[in-house]
Amino acid sequence: MRSLVRSRRVRRLAAALALACAALPAQAAPAATPVPAPESVLGFVPGEDRRLADWGQVLAYLRALDAASERVSVEELGQTTEGRPFVMATVTSEANHARLEEIRRANARLADPRGLADDEAERLVRSGKAIVAMAYSIHSTEVGGTLAALELLHTLAASQDERVRAMLDAVVLLVIPSHNPDGTELVCRWYRSQLGTPFEGTAPPSLYHPYAGHDNNRDWYMFTLPETRLTVERLYRRWHPQIVHDVHQMGSRGARLFVPPYADPWEPNVDPALTAAVGALGAHVASRLTTQGRSGVVTGALFDAWTPARAYPHTHGGVRLLSETASARLATPIEVKPQELEGRGAEYDPRRASANYPAPWPGGTWRLADVVETQLQASLAVLEHAALNREHWLRTFLAVNRRAVARREPFAFVIPPEQRDPAAVRRLVEVLRTGEVELERARGAFAAGERRYPQGTLVVRMQQPASGFAKTLLERQQYPDLREYAGGPPRRPYDVTAHTLPLLLGVEVETIAAPFAAELAAVDAAPEPIRPLARAPRYALSHSSGDLAALGRLLAKGVTVRWTLEPFEEDGRRLPAGTLLVPGSARHTLEALAAEIGSAPRPVRAEPRGLALRAPRVGLYRSWAPAMDEGWTRFVFEKEMFVGYRSLNDRDVRAGRLAERFDAIVLPDQPPATLRAGYAKGTMPDEYTGGLGEAGAAALRAFVEAGGTLVALDSASGYAIEELGLKVKDALAGVDSRSFYGPGSILAATVDTNAPLGQGLPETLPVWFEDSPAFEVEAGRVIARYGEGDPLLSGWLLGKERLRGRAALVEVPLGRGRVVLIGFRPQYRAQSRVSYAALLNALYLSAARP
Repeated sequence: MRSLVRSRRVRRLAAALALACAALPAQAAPAATPVPAPESVLGFVPGEDRRLADWGQVLAYLRALDAASERVSVEELGQTTEGRPFVMATVTSEANHARLEEIRRANARLADPRGLADDEAERLVRSGKAIVAMAYSIHSTEVGGTLAALELLHTLAASQDERVRAMLDAVVLLVIPSHNPDGTELVCRWYRSQLGTPFEGTAPPSLYHPYAGHDNNRDWYMFTLPETRLTVERLYRRWHPQIVHDVHQMGSRGARLFVPPYADPWEPNVDPALTAAVGALGAHVASRLTTQGRSGVVTGALFDAWTPARAYPHTHGGVRLLSETASARLATPIEVKPQELEGRGAEYDPRRASANYPAPWPGGTWRLADVVETQLQASLAVLEHAALNREHWLRTFLAVNRRAVARREPFAFVIPPEQRDPAAVRRLVEVLRTGEVELERARGAFAAGERRYPQGTLVVRMQQPASGFAKTLLERQQYPDLREYAGGPPRRPYDVTAHTLPLLLGVEVETIAAPFAAELAAVDAAPEPIRPLARAPRYALSHSSGDLAALGRLLAKGVTVRWTLEPFEEDGRRLPAGTLLVPGSARHTLEALAAEIGSAPRPVRAEPRGLALRAPRVGLYRSWAPAMDEGWTRFVFEKEMFVGYRSLNDRDVRAGRLAERFDAIVLPDQPPATLRAGYAKGTMPDEYTGGLGEAGAAALRAFVEAGGTLVALDSASGYAIEELGLKVKDALAGVDSRSFYGPGSILAATVDTNAPLGQGLPETLPVWFEDSPAFEVEAGRVIARYGEGDPLLSGWLLGKERLRGRAALVEVPLGRGRVVLIGFRPQYRAQSRVSYAALLNALYLSAARP
């Protein structure tokens, strides 16, 4: 097999170079330099059946390549979530390497063309280099990408073909060989452990990004993960690439490769020149591969370009070319029979030629070598297009950025200084600043629109290069009503339909249409300094996200915190029930927390009736069938809200006696059938099968009846209702999508803020609704419900009348304890801070005592 892979590799590289470089100008080739092939370090040819490289092997080869080639330099950008090196390779000609900083600065001038004269712009375009980035294996079970990256780097470093040299002279290529090294290591180890067993080729029984799993490619505007931030800060913000090739894999039973044009809809703030450019680039890749005789290439189907969570470049002057190659079973070959091929509705038929699928794949054997070869060929075709059309890409980049800095509709967004959650404002500013948005702060009061704003108001003017990114995040989305066919069911978005950060964070942001005059000063990356707290007998914290984060830290330090049960007044200001009181002895700790996480303590003298809080003993259920919501919950607990917890697997729950160990147990969003049964026996090793089962359900019931709090998030509510016999019904269960559909939108619910579980939430609460339940309650207390009007705040919703009066958050007593049903995702992708309190209140109240 190894010799077969090597011979195929030689033939495919020769064909790829002949096609990819045929139209480039020839240059004289110097003497060959010995460059190690990947197999000399890995011990196998990339693509060989049943062979994967761990991250240590990948790093070893990259270091060997860096030492051997003057065309390749490898740098460590930082560390991954689990502390591994996160690396990038820069590939270009030897001459370009000698003047990389000059090339980078020239490209940065095109990225921000304010004050750039036409003649200087023309000179920069004519002399500039196309900047191309390629990122591989962000999803770690898509194992071909990292191997294809190594093959690509070796090809570009080792070839002495003058046409390759011409390509490298026209382009600076930035390669991230694995966007998730932690997952690369995990998947490799799991695959090796299962070789030769019935479970060879299965995905590991844990998230392949430690927190986000597959959602690590949904983080391109919130920047929560180290890998995302490193890429944005060290690649995108430094280099501003015109082209980003995002290399992925997809299912096994359809097309062999997808490249753009994307299916509708596009995010409306993306410049139309980029829509056209990525379509042309994708068509070029499809044409090249089809010319080479590769079948199964589809365009204009499957993947849309709506959400910025998957596409940073589209709002920063460049394009994201997504390629999706069909998968094997990790490194194990598969056989796909012609009758097993599947398409998607009317988008394409995998068995019939069409305009967007001209050469159907007939079926047969598909192996890792095919994945690597397809991804390598697509990458070379991208480079070819960038090199041959270098000036066109730079002119497009310049034109898009010039239109961005000339934007006038709207003129600006403003963020008033008086906000219910100062930490959420800080987070919004952090996101915008990370995404290259310029913010300013008013030095005095000013009038804009129909309102007067005080000193300290934050202003985001649209006359800047990143105006499209700012506008995309700050405005509300109106997703189009797309159907499979006229009068048919809704066409499912590839991801979700809303991304309005002010709603998710609970920050007031206003749109200003017309120009206004104000004295403004630039906001740097540092937050406003925190004033020292005046001495007081105690300090009050609200239920904002920053104050709840402070609560977690305080309880972990053993500080006694009281939860007030009634409103009270302090210096003529009314403070609501649920205000948190911290003793004056914690003043210095509170000052440090205010500076670190944005909490907002205030001195008080009053001491109303309240509950004593202690750190709750929290159990977080962790299914062997990995759930991203569980990972995001861990992220919020560990990185943001500082909630101590213990993970519980099926065996832990089934063992019972939970009330002796926990005050609260959380079931993350997961289908009831998966919670109940998990992996079926025979599909995974026995220790990972079976789910909670009857014993787990009985143990959870005993836990609640003994006084515990069970919190079920979103679809997990159905499990709690069914298994615990609650007198609550999901009114949306079984409803056809033609009559009701909410595929990932922000809706408004009205909250009973007098109930302890509702304290700290706004009376009108934006909730993340994604195929979520809505409750009819026979027994229990409704904490939040949908009103009589249209609940849609941002995104797409069909059948709003089915939500009228239905409950979104319910507390149901059972024995001495209670079940809290949260019919939405209160910690959605670590974005919906406005609703964090819905979850955290249940946890802290579970351990509260008079």
